[in-house]
Amino acid sequence: MNIRAAADIAAKERQVVVKWIKRCLREVTKAAHELPVDYPTARNDITVTIKGAGHRSSACAKGITIDIVPFRKQQTHILEYPAFAADKVIGSRANVPAEIALAATVAHEISHFVQYRYGPDTRWLQRRYRKPHGEGFQDIYRILRSRVVNAHAESSATS
Repeated sequence: MNIRAAADIAAKERQVVVKWIKRCLREVTKAAHELPVDYPTARNDITVTIKGAGHRSSACAKGITIDIVPFRKQQTHILEYPAFAADKVIGSRANVPAEIALAATVAHEISHFVQYRYGPDTRWLQRRYRKPHGEGFQDIYRILRSRVVNAHAESSATS
């Protein structure tokens, strides 16, 4: 993992982002998901940029960019695109811990990274990986939200 952090990013902020990236990559590269890559390779394939500029987070086939400003402001909601905002698994949520909101952002961008980097070579994604927030993206994001992010959101709600 090649990590580029802006000068204003604290070590703890960097650690939180990297923790969620590793959790997401570990889950999505499990054999059951049939990606043409394993965890160590995927971890080495990704370039991560962490910034605090107040802009959007983003992703491409080379890596992801995570903006830490919402986490710094203790944002407690996950805001998703209207196409799937009402979905019970990958939709928007209010009143979640700030770290879970950050985790959802990381999962969203990791889903795009996987979509563009491995979609063309993954049997179940080949025909549907191209549309940015289409079926292929949503399938990947559903895996990450249900097995990584939402699971932690639910356990922190009961604590």
